[in-house]
Amino acid sequence: MSHRFDAALKDIVAERPGDFAGVFDLPDLLPAVAINVDLSTISAATDVAIGYGQPVQMIVDLNFQTGPDAGLVERVHAYNGLINSRYRVPVETIIVLLRQKADASRLTGELAYGRPGRRLQFEYGVVRLWQEPVDDFLQAGIAALPLATLCRMPDGQPLPDALKEVVQEISRRLDNEAGHADAARLMTAAYILTGLRVPKEDLTLIYRGVGLMKESTAFDDAIDEGQIKGQISLLLRQGRKRFGNPDATTEAALTSIKHIERLERLGDAILTANSWHELLMTW
Repeated sequence: MSHRFDAALKDIVAERPGDFAGVFDLPDLLPAVAINVDLSTISAATDVAIGYGQPVQMIVDLNFQTGPDAGLVERVHAYNGLINSRYRVPVETIIVLLRQKADASRLTGELAYGRPGRRLQFEYGVVRLWQEPVDDFLQAGIAALPLATLCRMPDGQPLPDALKEVVQEISRRLDNEAGHADAARLMTAAYILTGLRVPKEDLTLIYRGVGLMKESTAFDDAIDEGQIKGQISLLLRQGRKRFGNPDATTEAALTSIKHIERLERLGDAILTANSWHELLMTW
């Protein structure tokens, strides 16, 4: 993965793999420790590999997926073989699909090819988070709590309302069971993952009032982005009334502005400017 939530997922699973034992049906063999697997012979590394036992007796390779990937099964098969070759222990592969967009009919849990007598068969697990009961994750270890935001919500309730209740339960558990730094980090991970499921305007409302988010740069960024979009929309609406429709270059220049302070200055200047060009010259 190469997304904003990549590091968040890798870190929370690697630091507390035991928290995911129940929800991902992981082995109960201890100790369970994330191992550093640098698969430099192929283009990308696996997401999280967890070694079980001391010395390691088996490894679980967890791969998180957010979008369609035609070569996913073949790639995790390659990871499995390379990890097995390096550590010489059984390797179990699990694909965790974070949203329905990542699903595909060929993700059956089995890859097989070849002719009789020379046939390869590779079995792997598939977890479709949107099908998993949210309570299972809310009752798991605290590191699994962020993933609860992607699970199946109770029927008969609007998604934003259901997610707000889930977030409140996550906040309650983190307040009671985690240190402040870990709680803020896990709540930020929940916020980022929730963004895979709802538009940003809902995201901000879902997390409004959650104390831990006051220290989150992710939440601050979302608030700032919402303010910027709102200010640009207002300027376009007012400017069309004063100057007529902007040409494509002018509109592109306006929508590319990312500083709320400048947009606020433009909001003041639009009362006295005589054209789009004159307005955009305001600094």
